Amino acid sequence: MTDNVLIPLSGFALPGDFPWRVGFITLVDLQLRRLRATGHFVPPRFFGYYFRGDLPVAIGGSWTVTLDPVAPMTLLPEAVEKFTQGGYSFVSASREKTPDYILVHDTLDGASWLWTFEHGVKFVEAIDPVSNENPGWDDVEKPKLLGP
Repeated sequence: MTDNVLIPLSGFALPGDFPWRVGFITLVDLQLRRLRATGHFVPPRFFGYYFRGDLPVAIGGSWTVTLDPVAPMTLLPEAVEKFTQGGYSFVSASREKTPDYILVHDTLDGASWLWTFEHGVKFVEAIDPVSNENPGWDDVEKPKLLGP
């Protein structure tokens, strides 16, 4: 699947603190302590969630974390399947494969949507999302940062 497909899930929202509820923030902070990093993790606005088989994975900025397969994370596939009437899934058939879609979550307003896996991962990993209106930037013209 090479198309850049975005499926809005209007009316399907996750709580703004969902990355905390599923343990993403705690796991990243623990890893930073193990690395003896100073400071703490500053969560990005957008997170992505998907399943490799039965294994839940979350992405936020430059961090990809395998989560414990417990609620509320394990409730997401069934909720999305029910919401989309079985039309879309962000779960792959096995741990060796990636799914067709990733569930993208905006922690600002709770909005969620499905995006083709490759494009969605690039989006949630982006540190400074930019508009591609002028791909030929020069020294004078800077990229327009996208924001809330």
